[in-house]
Amino acid sequence: MIMKWLILGVIIYFIYKVFFKDKSIASGDASNTDNKKDKDSEDMVECCVCGTFVSSSEVYIKSGKFYCSKECMSKG
Repeated sequence: MIMKWLILGVIIYFIYKVFFKDKSIASGDASNTDNKKDKDSEDMVECCVCGTFVSSSEVYIKSGKFYCSKECMSKG
């Protein structure tokens, strides 16, 4: 009788692993998504003329100073 319960438990375990394997992978992908968000998130830098914060991919740099636009860059 105990062997039947053990065999049934093993079968249920394998069925669970087969059908819910995708969810465990998906939850792993969610953590990878969080890591991607960290990688995709950009630093914000402050314009030295007007104080506006701009993402590091859109900033203008001149003489080591950050500017939000060409207008601020010409003023600075």
